[in-house]
Amino acid sequence: MDEQGSRVTAYRRLAWNETDAAGHNHFSAAVRWLEETEHTLYRALGLALDFIDRVPRVSIRLDYLHRLYFAEELRIELGVLRVGRSSCTFAFRVFNAAGNEAVAGEYVVVHVEATDGGSAPWPPAMKDALLRGDHFVIREEVQTVEVGP
Repeated sequence: MDEQGSRVTAYRRLAWNETDAAGHNHFSAAVRWLEETEHTLYRALGLALDFIDRVPRVSIRLDYLHRLYFAEELRIELGVLRVGRSSCTFAFRVFNAAGNEAVAGEYVVVHVEATDGGSAPWPPAMKDALLRGDHFVIREEVQTVEVGP
């Protein structure tokens, strides 16, 4: 990934409901992960999430390279590739526990002023935050169970 702006690395485990009958990740889970990780980046940048309904995805391309299995720890990387007048292109990658790239792709969001309107320029503070170049690392809390006497 050749990010030009801010990025986030998030760790999580593959949930049971994200697997299919073959026992590995269902293809649709990756779309949910990219959206969740994008929102994590916005929060880490200090942006209020009241604009989420005004940044629809207009293009998504994902390649599936390795299977991911239930309870496996995933490393998800999302970074800003480009910010235009009203669009933002993100790169997205998911790695399995062994460090193999399992999912890779890019997607584009477009900023709109209203949910029923067309594209609109990014507010300057949002554009600056996306381009700032910050890198955040988020690790999901993993519960452990201890069996005592």
